[in-house]
Amino acid sequence: MLLANVGPSALWYLTRATGAVALLLLTISVALGVANIGRLQRPGWPRFVVEGLHRNVSLLALALLLVHIATSLLDPFAGIKLIDAVIPFTGSYRPIWLGLGAFASDLFIAVAVTSLIRRRLGHGAWRATHWLAYVCWPVAIVHTVGTGSDVKQIWLLALTGACIATVVLAVWARIGFGWPERRPLRASALVASIVLPLIFIAWLPGGPLGKDWAARAGTPARDLQRVSATTTVANSGANSTPSTQIVAFAARVNGTVVQQQTANGSVQVDIALAVANASLGTLHVRIDGTPVAGGGVQMTASSVSIGTSSSPALFSGAVTALAGTQIGARVTSADGHTLTLTVALELNTASGTATGTLQVDPVQ
Repeated sequence: MLLANVGPSALWYLTRATGAVALLLLTISVALGVANIGRLQRPGWPRFVVEGLHRNVSLLALALLLVHIATSLLDPFAGIKLIDAVIPFTGSYRPIWLGLGAFASDLFIAVAVTSLIRRRLGHGAWRATHWLAYVCWPVAIVHTVGTGSDVKQIWLLALTGACIATVVLAVWARIGFGWPERRPLRASALVASIVLPLIFIAWLPGGPLGKDWAARAGTPARDLQRVSATTTVANSGANSTPSTQIVAFAARVNGTVVQQQTANGSVQVDIALAVANASLGTLHVRIDGTPVAGGGVQMTASSVSIGTSSSPALFSGAVTALAGTQIGARVTSADGHTLTLTVALELNTASGTATGTLQVDPVQ
């Protein structure tokens, strides 16, 4: 029996989703505060309704932010530590852009905490701290496009654009209805609401939307997915053969290990791993052998396959070296491309899980 496994992509998806929703909620909260809708409400619309909406949206954004931070810490791929999420610019993974996220999180948490103790803190101190919300929002926007893995996706660009447009419209609403005696302030806010988004848009093509942003952003070399894969299909009647070329890369792996004894007394070990790589995302190793005193297996047969979720056996072969939890293998694709695999695992026998690293090298 082969158990299904959940790889690091599950945490990756959750981190992306909670980050996007947290940004959206933060935008709504900031827009409500900037527009100061409480002053613009019509008669019969209680003020506490608007204030309650603002408060609840902010608390929900805080909850999503905490989940976003937690999943980032739990995902082993980037190796983000708690100190990296709390103290800005201390991490090794995209230090500037991740540091901006930590900075924005610290500011927003400070705003939320002081809002909860507003009565004890005093209105003046609370109001001064509350202004930090207007600082953390643009920092969060830059963090999103600087660190986010989906920055080139239409949905994230659309979400970011919608967030910016929402706050800009809120600023214009405040300019139109507020500060009647403060024309210089109104003029400055109007200029900033136009110039800053234009600067941001001009920066994107040479920044996050530009070439090799992952490396330029400060992603450690060990985490860069140096994979270049191309697939061509040659049609011959009803037959098609994929042709895939892979360059050397290293990636984290995470999955399950299931060991069971067969009827003839031999042992079968199934290792199902998810690979933190978009082109070769699944790895399966099966080892058959006889049990060894003190634990372990004396291998008599094996099979190895690596590929994608839709083509899990894009490359297939066998184990060539086995030393404890270090596995060497050689696999070949249908069109003759050969790879050597080196897997280093750490096993948790109690839970039946495995984590580690995979090194893939093409055979020239």
